[in-house]
Amino acid sequence: MHAYRWPWVIPAVSAAAILAGVVLTGLTDEALVPDTTYLVVDAVVGLTFPLVGALIVTRRPRNPLGWLFCLGGAGLALQALAGGYAAYGQAHGWPGNGFAAWLVNWVFFTGFGPLFLLPVLLPDGRPPSRRWRGTVGALVLALAAVQIMLMFRDRIWVWGREEPNPFGFLPTSVLTVLLGITVAVTAVAGVAALAVRVRRAQDRRQLLPVLAAAAAIAVAALIDAAPPDGLPRLGVWLEALTLPLLPLATAVSIFRYRLFDVEVLIRRTVVYVIVTGLLLGAYLATVATFDTLLRQNVGVPLLGTAVVAVAFAPVRDAVQRAVGRLLFGNRDDPATALRLLGQRLETSVEPTRLLDGTAEVVASTLRLPSVAVLAADGTPVSVVGGVPESGVRLPLLSGGIPEGELRAAPRSPGEALSKLDLAVLDDLARQLALALATVRLAREVQASRERLVIAREEERRRLRRDLHDGLGPGLATIGVRLDLLKLTASEELREPLGEVRQLTRELVGDIRRIVHDLRPPALDELGLEGALEDLVLEGAPDSGLGPTVAVGIPAPLPALPAAVEVAAYRIGQEALANALKHANASHVRITVRTASERLLLEVRDDGRGLPDPVVEGVGSGSMRERAAELGGTLRRTSSPGKGTIVEAELPL
Repeated sequence: MHAYRWPWVIPAVSAAAILAGVVLTGLTDEALVPDTTYLVVDAVVGLTFPLVGALIVTRRPRNPLGWLFCLGGAGLALQALAGGYAAYGQAHGWPGNGFAAWLVNWVFFTGFGPLFLLPVLLPDGRPPSRRWRGTVGALVLALAAVQIMLMFRDRIWVWGREEPNPFGFLPTSVLTVLLGITVAVTAVAGVAALAVRVRRAQDRRQLLPVLAAAAAIAVAALIDAAPPDGLPRLGVWLEALTLPLLPLATAVSIFRYRLFDVEVLIRRTVVYVIVTGLLLGAYLATVATFDTLLRQNVGVPLLGTAVVAVAFAPVRDAVQRAVGRLLFGNRDDPATALRLLGQRLETSVEPTRLLDGTAEVVASTLRLPSVAVLAADGTPVSVVGGVPESGVRLPLLSGGIPEGELRAAPRSPGEALSKLDLAVLDDLARQLALALATVRLAREVQASRERLVIAREEERRRLRRDLHDGLGPGLATIGVRLDLLKLTASEELREPLGEVRQLTRELVGDIRRIVHDLRPPALDELGLEGALEDLVLEGAPDSGLGPTVAVGIPAPLPALPAAVEVAAYRIGQEALANALKHANASHVRITVRTASERLLLEVRDDGRGLPDPVVEGVGSGSMRERAAELGGTLRRTSSPGKGTIVEAELPL
């Protein structure tokens, strides 16, 4: 048999063993099988664990995890078969039923022990680090010791019926305690090992489902080791519910996050394996139900077969859809894919950040390992899993203008995306192209706005300098000359000269007002630091009972653009006025520094904080607008009773 196919014999044989064990147990008188709780555990583990084990073994035969999955399921499947044979065989005098009963008592641990050891070794089959080798070795020795002791316990247990063990001499009560402790310790160790791996993993999503499943199993194992009063089987039922979570979580990590890089052919077989398992379960449930209700064995298997025949088509279709969504996302439902992308675009507050997270939406929608949205110049705009070097490259066009490119990597190396995948990507690309165009236009508008503001402030600074240094002094000189002329002029000329002199004074006043309105004079006379200190002096109350205000500039500021100086000054002026009027603070501090080509301004007070809810007034809106028109940001944070912090970042 081909090396990549024969491991599938293990889940097939396990399923057949469980089927035989369940049927034989169901056909046995209830008095001989009073407790079949553990048979449920055998069935769920024997049907689920070998499937994942075969998947891993076919791809990574040297990884012991696949074999441990298979061994775990096969051990419990063998217990189900041995238990059914022992129970039915005793009632009908079959040969070897005593050996089968003895086998039930220890063969389950052949699967149960490796089952709890799996989380310690996931995902590479080795301990998390060298420090864990001693722990793993101790656990293996403990499991082996319990396995041997179970063979020689003094009682044989088969589905709730006990009898003396002819080979036994070890007290069952002691072994039960040792078994519970060993399983609980191994389960907790598995959770701890997985937690260490998750903390160190580059892609934590691969192991988080497995960690959650291992934690649930550990809780069930602890409850089974020390069951609450009145509920002796609670732990067993919890184990029956939680144990299948481990292969399910491992399958999710394999298919969705490519934990073991499973080949395409193997993944396609999952649909048929799941369908087989579900239909087998339906057959067993039907046989057991009708056998219990009708108390007749004749025709019951036929009823089960009929149920399977009727349910095959709808179950197959439902499983195909579910597995398709798990493996390939919403490629069969383009409307859902477009809706998810539209919802992501709608949540963006700033137009320039419209595409944030869109690559992740595309990747999660189609279950792709990496997706990148690139601008027209090749700059990554949104990336998840790195920029794919191979795979699909779709141009993003809007109105015939190239806006960028959408890159998508295949789900596995060598696996080409299907026509359905490409059709959905093409639909998504149209929306992404429009979004990229919107982002480009928004950035162009923002850049144009910044240039206009910078040019406006630079022109205002030039005009102020020219008016202050040129026209103003010139008019003042004219006024002085007029005064001199008035002293020496005749009586007829003095009155007209006085009128001209008054007009000159009015022009000088107008020039001064224009100069003051063009730009805060303190900025040109004192610089930003001095202008802020001047603000502090102007805002200090005459009584001296107000808050203490300090200006801190850790390092000398470089030459600043006029627009940045004005914006920082006005923001600081408004924030300081708010702190003095409304904060009821004791201390206010203004800090200005530069970092990474940005000017950082902070106004911090220790007052009562912002009201809840915060209502933004004209002054706060003005501060935010001044920062935004330069491409900067403004944040206001506050804690009740701990003051308010106003932070502005302005690009230089």
